[in-house]
Amino acid sequence: MHTAAIIIDSMERVAERSGDITEAVYERYFERCEASKALMSHMDQYMHGRMLEQVFMLLMEEGEEELQRYLAFETTNHASYGVEFYMYENLFAAVQDVIYDSLSDDVSDAVRNAWQARVDTLLRAIRRTAV
Repeated sequence: MHTAAIIIDSMERVAERSGDITEAVYERYFERCEASKALMSHMDQYMHGRMLEQVFMLLMEEGEEELQRYLAFETTNHASYGVEFYMYENLFAAVQDVIYDSLSDDVSDAVRNAWQARVDTLLRAIRRTAV
């Protein structure tokens, strides 16, 4: 199975088991990254949901040229708010934590490898495009 297909499959299983994981992801994210919690303190649940939706889309898609354009825009935009590279690392780690917790014993090596490969790809792209 292809990386994107594995990620999509695992996300579908999480949705069936856990429903909306937005709150859990942000709880884990803010535990990992106090600076992000302060930076995002003015945002409501709707905005958190929209941002996480974009993260999920990045995780599920594989078009690298489009990815570079999108991330160039987003990282420039986010930098103006004070977002730093480590905050992206913490966000992706929080998503992975919640996914793995929800899947529990059903997290195979293939799932972990697919997730890590995609997150690594995204972080490399973010590092290249971050200002």
